[in-house]
Amino acid sequence: MENKTGKYFKYAIGEIVLVVIGILIALQINTWNENSKRNKLESEALKNLKEDFNNNLLKLIRTDSLSTLNIKSCVEILNHSGKRYTEVFVLDTYLNDAVSVTDYVAKNGFLNDLINSGNLGLIKNTVLRNLLSSWLSELIDLNKIEDDTGKFNNATIDFIMKNGSFLNVDEERDFKTSSNIKLPESGFEINNNELLKLPEFENIIENQIILQDLVIYKYKHCIKLNKEILKLLESEINKKK
Repeated sequence: MENKTGKYFKYAIGEIVLVVIGILIALQINTWNENSKRNKLESEALKNLKEDFNNNLLKLIRTDSLSTLNIKSCVEILNHSGKRYTEVFVLDTYLNDAVSVTDYVAKNGFLNDLINSGNLGLIKNTVLRNLLSSWLSELIDLNKIEDDTGKFNNATIDFIMKNGSFLNVDEERDFKTSSNIKLPESGFEINNNELLKLPEFENIIENQIILQDLVIYKYKHCIKLNKEILKLLESEINKKK
């Protein structure tokens, strides 16, 4: 009886060990499957983010260039205001670029989906995750600056509309509509160069430079952040190849 009891006890222990081993193997397989699934989802997320941020970088560089052109045009105008006024300078050549302001619109659909669904944690690289989160904060600050600049730019346009002629500007740059229709000449005897003799106009253009310079500073910062994100995205993607 003692021998039988010992055998049964050993058998029971063996069964328990096998069951435990089976459970551990099942858990290991489940963990492997989950990790494999998360790795696949992370790879897809990294590629989608890279595509969006490549697009964002191109837009940022283009928008930054337009703002830089805005400032250059404004500076050229100030070089001919007041006592520096000359008949040979044609204000209409620079006026359109001086009041052309473009807001930056980022492509963040996939990033927003990751955050809203609570899946930003798919990105294992902590530094990359933090940079992605800070990207959205930077855009909020940028949009605030752009809003302030846009309001002032609208005021500049209103001033020109009351004291000058945009038809003269369109004629100078040979503007045509999307239907290839050329606008007629102004029906009023207005010379936009007269704006150069107004202190208020000079002040408006000067403020335009200051505000656009703030926007450009923010653009440069966002471009740097965008490039850092792209570098980390590329690095993480290469690790998975």
